[in-house]
Amino acid sequence: MQMVVKKGLPAEMQELLKQLVMNGGIRMAGTVLYTYCRRMYQVDDDTAARWMVAYFEREFPRQLKRHRDRIAKA
Repeated sequence: MQMVVKKGLPAEMQELLKQLVMNGGIRMAGTVLYTYCRRMYQVDDDTAARWMVAYFEREFPRQLKRHRDRIAKA
């Protein structure tokens, strides 16, 4: 039986996402993370989208809420 090892994101990817979010580019950060998940783990669209949302809910909840509020107003 093979064990699943959770590695998380590489430090470079975490730093990139953090910089994008802190500079107001949460949408771009989401696109980067979504694409990374699709290519690295070869998952379907829905799975990559769920992982992306879960990451931002865990790591950047305030910025995600602000982004969602802005979208709701538009």
